[in-house]
Amino acid sequence: MTVDQQRLWGELSLCWGSMDGVDFSTFLASAAEAGFKVVTLNNALYLQAKSSGLSDQEITQSLRDHGLSVSNIDPLFNWLPSAVELPGDDPISICTRVSLEEVMHLAHVAGSDLLNAPIGLASPNSEQEIVDGFGALCERAEQEDLRVCLEFMPFNQVSNLETAARIVKQAGCKNGGIMFDCWHHHRGGGTAEQILSVAGEHFFAVQLDDALVQPMDDIMDETLNHRLLPGEGCIDVLQMVRNFNAVGAEVVYDIEVFKDSMRSLSPLERARQMFHSTHAIVSQANAS
Repeated sequence: MTVDQQRLWGELSLCWGSMDGVDFSTFLASAAEAGFKVVTLNNALYLQAKSSGLSDQEITQSLRDHGLSVSNIDPLFNWLPSAVELPGDDPISICTRVSLEEVMHLAHVAGSDLLNAPIGLASPNSEQEIVDGFGALCERAEQEDLRVCLEFMPFNQVSNLETAARIVKQAGCKNGGIMFDCWHHHRGGGTAEQILSVAGEHFFAVQLDDALVQPMDDIMDETLNHRLLPGEGCIDVLQMVRNFNAVGAEVVYDIEVFKDSMRSLSPLERARQMFHSTHAIVSQANAS
């Protein structure tokens, strides 16, 4: 991990998913004006920026001009043999068709050292296959001075914190850790207290969001369109952040809220609401 990445610990980051549908330049401008110093990027945004005529050097300079760092490149799907490629033009579908080499290239362009690697819709034959795949991914990333975090999701085989922690431990790579998403953890039956069972050094990234009290019948629709801002729902996000502090997790707090009702707002207003809700939670946690 570089000194530049260490200085981001505790900062608030605006995930691209919270601003889906917004182009690269507007995303950066809105994030910076709303108060963010950090963002996440994905390869769909990168391809859009390139198609608009920006070079890699101009993309790097644009981040600098807005005073923004990049906490992680999210997502990397193509790292297991059974990875599923989707045909659509939406950001997630595009990212299912992006190679590891392309994701690592973007990390270097963006000045980030961290890749987020959920298994997505892959259907590995065993947990050992995931362990082996994650270990191989970490070894390849290490050659590029990159770290990798494994994100667990309640609708695939890495469904909870316990499973993700076990896979990371068994893979045994120093540059491999966990991406913790509050919504995924809650919908998978997790509690804030379970964070205390994992050593802080294993948490590489945290995504803050909140959930409806009553789960929707369609979990994919809910996760992609009906998440809530931190503090709006039933998740004890405040206690989760307190527990990350308690275990000494050295992370950036990314806000990732896929929320259909916010898509009609201006990009700047969306970014401002994301910043204020996240800042309130993290500031309160840090003060207690």
